Amino acid sequence: MEINWVLVATAFFVGALVGLTGVGAGAVMTPTLVGFFGVGLPVAIATDLIFATVTKLIGASFHHRQGSINWALAKRLWLGSIPGTFLGVAMVVFVVTKEQTSWLLWPLVAIVLVTAITLGRRALTASGDRVTGSGPKSLPNWTAPAGGFGIGSAVALTSVGAGALGMALLVRLSPRDVNARELVGTDLVHAIPIALIAGGAYGFAGFVSWPLLIAMLMGSLPGVILGSLIAGKLSARILNGGLAMILFAVVIIVVSRATG
Repeated sequence: MEINWVLVATAFFVGALVGLTGVGAGAVMTPTLVGFFGVGLPVAIATDLIFATVTKLIGASFHHRQGSINWALAKRLWLGSIPGTFLGVAMVVFVVTKEQTSWLLWPLVAIVLVTAITLGRRALTASGDRVTGSGPKSLPNWTAPAGGFGIGSAVALTSVGAGALGMALLVRLSPRDVNARELVGTDLVHAIPIALIAGGAYGFAGFVSWPLLIAMLMGSLPGVILGSLIAGKLSARILNGGLAMILFAVVIIVVSRATG
């Protein structure tokens, strides 16, 4: 198997982002595979979901050792996100075929754009290693499952959403001045079963490229370990702002290539 070292380096960068911020496995990797490496959209989505499962599992294990995961909140999100994932998978795997998936590009672009805006807002509101949450008492009990349902559906359809959209929801559900490391750890562990369910279904349907996945994991695994080890030591404002700008650029490139 010939290894694309540019792809390996890209996956290392994405893995580091995942460990640092909880974001990147879908929001950066899928549009990058489509826009820069010429991978077909359904294959990119399917392969990225398996990639995200493994990468986030490694990252979450480091955060668990550091005690930075809110398991009770993750379980509340799973009540909605896991059924939402099954619905999204059914729409793609059982309703459409490989020849009828070009429409998925536009939900992908839309969710990446929302992700970029969300990260931009986080960059403006972050303060040191603390994030200003809304406080769980101000929201109804169904907010977590309902928000999780939307995230699960989005991830199954596009592989994007568990990171930044999940983080945005966690900020809303968490106490004020919650530690950013706890948000990252909870976001990572919440995403694992979603990506696993969706990726497994896509793999069963024959969409996953295993050689592509191997090259991606070669880069992402050391990247996510590095990112997880230094998470919380870098400015959340700089990380989120930089990632937002990257995602805006990715959206522009993907749209220009799709319409050019």
